[in-house]
Amino acid sequence: MPRRPDAELVKTTKFHEIEFLIMRKKTQSEIHYKTQVDLTRTLEFLEKFNQDKAEEDKITLFQIYLTAAVRAITLRPKINRFVSGRRLWQRNRIIISFVVKKEKTEDGEEINAMIEFDPYDTLATVQGNVNEHLYEARHGVNKNEQDVELMKRLPRFLIRFIFWLMRWTDEHNMPMHFLTKDVPMWSTVFLAHLGSINIPAVYHHLFEYGTTGILITFGKMLKAQVVDQETDKVDIRKVMEMKVSIDDRIASGSYTGPTIDFVRKLIENPEPLLTPPDLTDEQLDKLMLKKYKKNEKQKKNREGRKNKLD
Repeated sequence: MPRRPDAELVKTTKFHEIEFLIMRKKTQSEIHYKTQVDLTRTLEFLEKFNQDKAEEDKITLFQIYLTAAVRAITLRPKINRFVSGRRLWQRNRIIISFVVKKEKTEDGEEINAMIEFDPYDTLATVQGNVNEHLYEARHGVNKNEQDVELMKRLPRFLIRFIFWLMRWTDEHNMPMHFLTKDVPMWSTVFLAHLGSINIPAVYHHLFEYGTTGILITFGKMLKAQVVDQETDKVDIRKVMEMKVSIDDRIASGSYTGPTIDFVRKLIENPEPLLTPPDLTDEQLDKLMLKKYKKNEKQKKNREGRKNKLD
């Protein structure tokens, strides 16, 4: 049975496997999803939460987006999958990538952040995790930036060989972690907060390179007419467009559609993100995370030793 260190093989149907032969690339299976997010309650939540807090302790809108994504991956684990080598895999880590500007200007240098999250993360833990990585990215040594600087010094033929090698080894389920661990295309989802630079959301292409099968862009805040579906009342509210590009092979539309809608609902009503989810053992097992799989193995070993002593 094929194995790879960054994921678990997912058993699927023959019909699903045929899809991998028909749609051999992400660009051949890319679908787009658009939804409008009502930020009315979100902004009220932020104002109340951040009241009387020091600047460094305040929650940002993007941190709500991130936490909502982590919670959605936790409760909808099939979204943490990818196709490689004509097979379906589920990652054993939750990794989210996004672009960081060292300075919020048009000419500000862009670098990539690639952060691992935990299924029990809350707004507070995500804030601490993100702030630590952002400080390191802007003021410290960024691994992704180091890799780019190294590439600049190499001859073109060697760069092409390295990229070919990374792609070939990944497609043959032998990913070279020492090369891919800092490459944002090897993540669960890539987020782009375009609203931070005051531009609308766009449908961003998926990267054929790597295993990332979901790319979400969050647009700038604007005012729009919102119709209450129950009362037909029309209000002017602050909204944001969220656009998603997704590899259709990782899960059916009946699964990915509600998952994206779940992200929207969490952003609109972020209160549940203040507390960790109450996960059952079955839910943890479905996540297939290396961290908890290891802990479960240790637990079973301890129980086995205890039974022998008894």
